[in-house]
Amino acid sequence: MAELVVLTIDLALLLLLQLTYFRELGTTTRHVTLAAQILLLLAPLALGYAWAGVAGLIAGNALLVLRPPAGWATFTLTVLVTGLASGTSPGEAAVAAAATGLLVALLGRPLRPTQDPADTPDLPDVPPAVAASKVHTAVAAERMRVARDLHDLLGYSLSAIKLKSELAHRIVDDQPADAKQQLSEILSITHHALADVRSLARAYRPLSLADTSDSAKAMLAASNIDVRVELDHDPLPEPVESVLAAVLCEAVTNILRHSDASSCTIGVRQRGSAVLLDVINDGAHARPASADCNGVRNQAERVKAAGGTFSARHADGGLFHVHATIPAPSAGAHHNPPDHRAS
Repeated sequence: MAELVVLTIDLALLLLLQLTYFRELGTTTRHVTLAAQILLLLAPLALGYAWAGVAGLIAGNALLVLRPPAGWATFTLTVLVTGLASGTSPGEAAVAAAATGLLVALLGRPLRPTQDPADTPDLPDVPPAVAASKVHTAVAAERMRVARDLHDLLGYSLSAIKLKSELAHRIVDDQPADAKQQLSEILSITHHALADVRSLARAYRPLSLADTSDSAKAMLAASNIDVRVELDHDPLPEPVESVLAAVLCEAVTNILRHSDASSCTIGVRQRGSAVLLDVINDGAHARPASADCNGVRNQAERVKAAGGTFSARHADGGLFHVHATIPAPSAGAHHNPPDHRAS
């Protein structure tokens, strides 16, 4: 059981370090971050676990951070060590790590430090300064998009891992069976988190509103928060459902991080050609609405891009209310029956 705890913490630290690559970092900081990830990768290898997906992520980072000779040497060494550490199928593990690494390197090129303007090729009939400005703007926009998606993906998963790890730590002596169950759920969450990272690399990540609601209910209930979920809407277009699910993930993450909630209501309703999401919780700290919070800002941008409106504000009685309205023409004539679920 202690081994599972170590592996879970190790994976969480690896993923947290991965987020730092999407900030403006100097060369030295990037090298230190890569070195820290490599050291963290050695822990599961020493315990006999070859994480081909994570190893591939780090191998791809090496190609992005280091110059070609050192980058390819680190890439090759990481792939070989991963294969050798996999006792049952070394070839498959090595191939999986190599494929993941090459994909990360290919898709991560827009996130590499930009070139000096003098090194930027001129665009036809465009002054060099204007061309360089457009390149910098495009790179900044891509960096922001990927950072936002990673925040949405991993913020929710890491909050769940932290919550369940703390619970397992509290009950491991008195309730070992329950603690083992929590650790099993942690491993399941990390599996889904890795799958989400891979889907992000493929630039396609549909989210299920129903599945997200169920997960949110379980997480809130695990924190002794009385939760009520009510879903009453027509089948939704996939882009709309993904946006609403992402907003719900962020709202629940903020409840767990920033409130002393004892109750929460989650509702999704159809109103004509629009769908409304409301998340209301008590126990909100008396502070200004977090309009500058990255998570809130990310969700506001997503909803706005979908043609909707978004608000996150404090209400009377220590309540906090997250509301999103998005145009959503019905995806079919059939209307789903209301889904009333309460803990």
